[in-house]
Amino acid sequence: MADVEERFGFTPEMGRRLRALRLRAGLTQQELAVLMGRQGKGNHYVVGGLERGTFENPTLGLVADYLRACRASFVDIADLLEAYTSKPTVLEQRGYKRVRSLAGKLPPEVWDAVRRYDGKVTRSRRKPEPEGKRLSRAEAYARSQDAQRRLDELVAEELSKADIDSASVTAFRLRLYAHKLWGVLNRTKAGHKHKLKHKLEELNRWAGESGLSSLPVFAPLSARITQLVSAVEPDGPSSARD
Repeated sequence: MADVEERFGFTPEMGRRLRALRLRAGLTQQELAVLMGRQGKGNHYVVGGLERGTFENPTLGLVADYLRACRASFVDIADLLEAYTSKPTVLEQRGYKRVRSLAGKLPPEVWDAVRRYDGKVTRSRRKPEPEGKRLSRAEAYARSQDAQRRLDELVAEELSKADIDSASVTAFRLRLYAHKLWGVLNRTKAGHKHKLKHKLEELNRWAGESGLSSLPVFAPLSARITQLVSAVEPDGPSSARD
């Protein structure tokens, strides 16, 4: 069942707006009830309930009668209605709650990337995604981002051990090689083994032409990346920069 805040409710803010319209019209609650065609004893309590925001699920007709009696219109409460209708759908809200449950389980930088990714994908879809599928997609992306973070840390460690300036051209090329190797190995792990030999030959040829393969750091860096890929779950979307 949906949470109360997921569905429309006649809020105290809406009630205060109606009360302001009644006062603007110079009417008492009883006078307004009569103008609404509610002459019976105690019918002004209906007006009071609306103005306090405690009237559960008032009909559109009842609100229209209230506005009509005040010589007002839905234009006078349009901003409040639009504030509600502009919110994400119930399915989108539930999906975001599921995704948001990952926040406490992830490093802050990974959660921030997941949050931005989830928002971008959700906005691009014409129809809301089932909450379970949305959570699975976010979890896969989180695994990918966490692995990417570990890869960057690994490369930084190896550069530091080799005393290579992180701002140098060599460091840039080594990082590029690391991400290319990461991408090739991950795609192979995902079921594209027939392309591995050709892709690795192509990558190693580029590394040789760039002078990377002759560096002492090259072999241990390649070995550590291979080990990291083996340790990471294969079902997250690759974010390596090819």
